[in-house]
Amino acid sequence: MLIKGHLRSGLFLSFGGAVGALSTFARNIIIARLISVEDFGIAATFGITMALVQMSTGLGVDRLIVQATDGNEPKLQGTVQAFNILRGVLLAVIMYAVASPIAHLFDLPELIWAFQWLAVLPLITGFVHMDAARFQREMKFGPSVLVESVPQIIAVTLSAPLALYFKDYRVMLWIITVQAASTVVLSFLVAKRRYSVAVDREFLNRILSFGWPLMLNGILLFGIFQADRGIVGIAYSMEDLGWFSAAFTLTLFPSMVFANAAQSFFMPMLSKVQDDPEKLEAGSIATIKACLMIGITISVGLSLAGPAFLLLLFGNDYIGGVQIIAWLALMQGIRMAKAGPTIVAISCGKTKLPLYANIVRSFALVFALVAVWQGWGVLGIVIGGIIGETMAVVYFLFLLTRKFGIDLSLLYKSVVVSMVLVATAIFLSANFATGQDPVFEIVGSILLTLAALGIFLLSALDLVKWLKQSGHGQVEAQV
Repeated sequence: MLIKGHLRSGLFLSFGGAVGALSTFARNIIIARLISVEDFGIAATFGITMALVQMSTGLGVDRLIVQATDGNEPKLQGTVQAFNILRGVLLAVIMYAVASPIAHLFDLPELIWAFQWLAVLPLITGFVHMDAARFQREMKFGPSVLVESVPQIIAVTLSAPLALYFKDYRVMLWIITVQAASTVVLSFLVAKRRYSVAVDREFLNRILSFGWPLMLNGILLFGIFQADRGIVGIAYSMEDLGWFSAAFTLTLFPSMVFANAAQSFFMPMLSKVQDDPEKLEAGSIATIKACLMIGITISVGLSLAGPAFLLLLFGNDYIGGVQIIAWLALMQGIRMAKAGPTIVAISCGKTKLPLYANIVRSFALVFALVAVWQGWGVLGIVIGGIIGETMAVVYFLFLLTRKFGIDLSLLYKSVVVSMVLVATAIFLSANFATGQDPVFEIVGSILLTLAALGIFLLSALDLVKWLKQSGHGQVEAQV
């Protein structure tokens, strides 16, 4: 009954994350279909703004509860919950204060009220119960899955009627407000501990010590995930931002699903062996290869089928995104590969390492600004992102070698195979993937992606072996 219980938990977590992300994706498709491309671009500015506020102040307190040896301590959880409330109040004040400058930055002065509305969201989410995160310590992912996915399902259910009623960008304001409120409600429904707040100086210092690198990393992550869209929205029209956001969303959602699932799946295992160099190296190599394999799936699959999916799902009004889909898929694939070293670092409490790597990644913003200045268009901005992601991955692997002594020669074969596979997909996409023959392009993409995965696994048999051993190890620990 307990055979491979850990792997089953990981699959369940992946399914739950996929449900939530797919719901968000479906919500965006429904809204994009029912409002104009320009209004969809305006709606995207709300997401960019919220990401700026939330990602630049995130301290990763949920990960602290999972990673810390005393993460089950009630007073630690109470301090975390008190901290979340204070953070929510602070973010609400900041959001309200910057609403006018942000509206003018996007050349939307008539929508100051809409950006002010966003200030209530962090105030609501500041009261989230942290029990769902605590349950992950025992490999119980069900509560987290419910808290993350059910609000997304509610949102997608309401998106069509709200879009038909408002017929413009206002639908997004209502949707994200409903999501915030339902997230808090769900977090209390799945909790077992009574909600409490506490202020313990020692725990507060640990929260700040653990989280400040993640907060700075969050600022950089905003630049990585949202700055490209922000630059498009500022430098070009809302219509351009609309089709760019559609293409970006199409490539982003699978990488977000798999990155979150990989972190929840691998982080507890790596945390348990962080004091055993030999086991840590084996687990780290396996984690990096697993994320690299997922990156190949994203890059190859969406390079070939992305144009067809964009036009089928969002409509021909978003045809401007066809020219950049393959390059966005490559960027997301490289970003997924970077998730491997990130998981290793955070599992060992080395939260500064992702910060250092993302500092390197942030240099891509320079390329993006140069692209705008030189008139290279949106594609130039995306190419800059690809360069930045590649630099960050290489530097991150170098940091892992220095910090943990990991032998990177174990990765060489898999990396070379990955580069060949992705380069082939980009070439095929440039010559055959136009979105005009969806059946041929999607079926061909599936077949070529499966072939690419098979070739990769032949170069990474140690990954399969490690996963099997970890599954049996988990069973023995439970027994």
